[in-house]
Amino acid sequence: MAVYTSIKIDEISSFLNSYNLPDLKSFKGISSGVTNTNYVIETIDAKYILTIFEQAQPKDIQYYVDLMSFLSNKKYHCPTPIHNQEGFHLGEIKNKPALLVSLLSGGELKSVSNDNCFAVGVSLAQMHQLTQDYRVYITNPRGLNWMNRVFDEIHPLLPNDEVEIIRDELIFLDQNFNSNLPSGIIHADLFKDNVLFYNHNVSGVIDFYYACYDLYIYDIAIALNDWCINEFFLIDAEKKRYFLNGYESIRELSEDEKNFLPISLRLAAMRFWLSRLYDFYFKKDGEITYTKAPERFKKILQNYQRS
Repeated sequence: MAVYTSIKIDEISSFLNSYNLPDLKSFKGISSGVTNTNYVIETIDAKYILTIFEQAQPKDIQYYVDLMSFLSNKKYHCPTPIHNQEGFHLGEIKNKPALLVSLLSGGELKSVSNDNCFAVGVSLAQMHQLTQDYRVYITNPRGLNWMNRVFDEIHPLLPNDEVEIIRDELIFLDQNFNSNLPSGIIHADLFKDNVLFYNHNVSGVIDFYYACYDLYIYDIAIALNDWCINEFFLIDAEKKRYFLNGYESIRELSEDEKNFLPISLRLAAMRFWLSRLYDFYFKKDGEITYTKAPERFKKILQNYQRS
């Protein structure tokens, strides 16, 4: 989350006029995240998140809205999209798509325990199970093809050692990818800042704006690369075990999935290293922005390569 589109109180009030909501009490921009503009909106009796989409197209956003609505109706702990008086979820602010969703209780963890990892594993598996029969999906827009395109664009800006690391890794991933594994709707961004905890329990999973159809084991790898990485950029074996035990308490992994996990971890590290490199070299202007350091995922990937 970030603030690239600045708005004034009269612009928010005008947007909220189309909703059956009490009067606006306050609003505040949110600095975390990197893709869209986000504000916390407070009315007299409730709080909401207002997202202004900087890049996504309305047809793609509608997919995210429908997915969150589906999961919310299934009692999964995700934000509920709010519809306006005409029954539409998507509005517009400054000629950009805008969405209002419920603000969930809880907050981001400052430190992560083994039990937290177990709980997040459970939550991810629940999402995978609930959406098994969900037939509307988009293929992963940030798969291997995207990684190669981004590398082609940024490699003239990179130091020679990084060019070599990325080029060799993309060749390795292309040669070792296995698409014949259990797949479905994945979150694709289940980092610590996208999971809320309240009273030691998962109270919310947020930011579904990378959700797509891909390998379940890849979704697990993305989460492991944030929840279970220690200060030396190595995976913590015990936290990983707790996470996978939590996941498998809901959905058992196949042997083929377990065998593919090491490559999935490398694939996930490569994806986020490239996206952060791109954001680093092609910074977006905004009132409040937050660019995550690429170096973290470079080190994570290199440690996997050495193991």
